Amino acid sequence: MDICYCYHGKQVCEPGFAWGPGIKGQYKIMFIHAGKGLYQIGGQTFHLQQGQGFIVYNDILCYMEADPTDPWIYSWIAFSGTGVISLFERVHISPLQPVFRYSPLFWSDPYLDELSACDENHNTSELRRQSILFGCLADWIEMLIATSQLLPEPRPKDVYIRKAVEFIRMNYNQRISISQVARMVGIDRVYMSVLFKEILDVSPQQYLLNLRMDKAGELLNNPLLSIVEVSHSVGYSDPLLFSKMFKRVKGHSPSHFRDGLKRDRSIGLSTTPD
Repeated sequence: MDICYCYHGKQVCEPGFAWGPGIKGQYKIMFIHAGKGLYQIGGQTFHLQQGQGFIVYNDILCYMEADPTDPWIYSWIAFSGTGVISLFERVHISPLQPVFRYSPLFWSDPYLDELSACDENHNTSELRRQSILFGCLADWIEMLIATSQLLPEPRPKDVYIRKAVEFIRMNYNQRISISQVARMVGIDRVYMSVLFKEILDVSPQQYLLNLRMDKAGELLNNPLLSIVEVSHSVGYSDPLLFSKMFKRVKGHSPSHFRDGLKRDRSIGLSTTPD
């Protein structure tokens, strides 16, 4: 199963502390240990408290805000991989249904403590971190089943969106069209656009464009790749069109964006203590 540990953490939030709106680079399972807060994703707002948790997706805009009088304390474990969506589907978790309750018998702290111990021991192998992650995920799924939190089978519209998103993420570097995505999913292009706006709060065209430009931004951090090579790597055969689209999304041309990355790296190096 292609699921890889990325990092973990715990935060005691200040009253009203907020993150976003933004997109995280990994999937996260968030556990609320105390307090309250709200979570927004896909046009929905969830008011959550101690004993609940929620899923952060790696490619969907979200927003988190601690309660102004009883701010939450939460922990998380972050991971990535092509196997994550199918794992969530086993327990009917989706962007429309990202919230769960966790039993007092399930506590995330032991896993976080083990992972922190791995960070302190530089001789710990990645396999050890992976084993802790898989142990946590297995216990989490078993907890959801044991506490009867399995939700009804996902609606057809959720399945359509999942298939469309998976296809786009696997083929964004090819010359694909939205009509092609709709045909692959098996629905009308107009209906697919309606579902994207309803569930992800973005059109399929904008989703594809945002994904391509995010990937391009990552590639521009590699000085060995030319702008033309980056353009081809994200599905644009015309570098001029790529530059136009990149500036529209990121606010800067690819070359200017790359220069900014260089400056950031040089500043980081100059401020690194001896």
